[in-house]
Amino acid sequence: MTAKIARLLLPLTIAWLAACSGDTTKPEDDTLTSDGTVDLDSDADGETPFDPWAAPAETDDWRVLFNYRPRPGQPGVNELYIVDPDGENLRKLTDFAKLDVEGLSCEYGCFPSPDLQWIAVADGPPDANGGFSLKLGKFNSALEVQIFKGVTIPGVIDFKFAGTRMFYSTTGTCSGPSCQYDFYVVNLDQNVNDRINFMTFPPTDIVGDSTYKGHFKVSSDGKNLVMLQTTIRSTAVYLWRDGTGVVKLDFICKYGTEGDCSGTGSEYSDLDPVAISPDNRYIVFFTFSDRWQRARIYDTQNPNDVRLAVLASVPNGLYVEHVCDAGALADWQWQRVIGDPVFSPDGDEVMFLTKTTCTADGTPPKKELTNIYRVKLDTLLSGKTLTADDVFNVTNNPPGDVTANHVTTGFALSPDGATMVFSATPAFDQSGGRIGDGTSRQRGDRELMRLRVDGEGFAQMTNDLKVTAESPMMVPPAAQ
Repeated sequence: MTAKIARLLLPLTIAWLAACSGDTTKPEDDTLTSDGTVDLDSDADGETPFDPWAAPAETDDWRVLFNYRPRPGQPGVNELYIVDPDGENLRKLTDFAKLDVEGLSCEYGCFPSPDLQWIAVADGPPDANGGFSLKLGKFNSALEVQIFKGVTIPGVIDFKFAGTRMFYSTTGTCSGPSCQYDFYVVNLDQNVNDRINFMTFPPTDIVGDSTYKGHFKVSSDGKNLVMLQTTIRSTAVYLWRDGTGVVKLDFICKYGTEGDCSGTGSEYSDLDPVAISPDNRYIVFFTFSDRWQRARIYDTQNPNDVRLAVLASVPNGLYVEHVCDAGALADWQWQRVIGDPVFSPDGDEVMFLTKTTCTADGTPPKKELTNIYRVKLDTLLSGKTLTADDVFNVTNNPPGDVTANHVTTGFALSPDGATMVFSATPAFDQSGGRIGDGTSRQRGDRELMRLRVDGEGFAQMTNDLKVTAESPMMVPPAAQ
């Protein structure tokens, strides 16, 4: 497989910018110098205008870990790969054929820790409860996977690495479709067979009509877990804090309030978008209820303090039912937030992936519209109704069945906060030429792209016709 990076030349850069017009930043007035030329780098007072969306300096002090999954009709299984920031040194990390582990592969998932120390491998399809059997292992200094002998964790619904600990959930007691889940923690630097059951969720008194499926989000240090306890008409936000236990932060209803909540056919999921700030203080939850799409912000130091920032709304009825009505969304708005939002390393911003499938005639689009946005945390904390000036569209994809519309399925942010790497429909073919609009590859393939958080420096990092690149993760650079 090749991983030659396809960087944009000047004409292609111009084409990209032209196709993706509508940037939320406001152009500054040109300044004439004494000889009549235009100075684009300063304002009329001779100072560079302040740009709230400027990107930090790129360090490229990282690598990207990702999955290469064979496209339909192609041989092979899913594998874990690593690549340098410039798209070079592509390397497969999960060559299990060299290991004494019969039948192990990444077909059902290989999941490394963010520090590239640990790995969990699903060794088969899910069981009747949707749980996977996981084998644990470790990367050595040469990034070779070493699977622990005799260490298997059965029935895992969800799990997360956080430092030297691994958290996971398994199905507990069920009453019809409503189940409780047992939560465990493993101290990986001690005894991996010592699994501590620290919580059962939801509590017995609220499990009644629960549709919760055992998923959770964890802070990077493992001190906080967030669970979205869903029903067919509502979702409640719960926080588990190490040393404190479970605290209820919020209740959101499709229509109405807690105690007077109505609605059928839930649009809520325990996988809905949640981000936890680097200092663990703030939690941002993107959701909708009644007429509004909102970001809900929770202060873990003041659990009763809930801020609501309005992202979009409809004049009447339910947001989820009328969001695609003519005129409901402005050009800069989106239908919903998806995936896993992240905070910037300094905690000042939240970055999130959006999806819009609304069309004028109501038929599904050939290519949905996805974009990655930035918003200041202070803007969300203000509780205001957002305007176009409050967000920055990093990817700035145009709508339509065109190559410039890079349908994005996931992204990762570099440790310096300067660069995004995302999995999306490609721009270039293997010869470096631009893929034509309306072709099947610009709809169905996925490659890795990199882009500065100010929307500049677009480059395609991978290019392979036989596989799709998925689930990018930023990991430490190679040892010097």
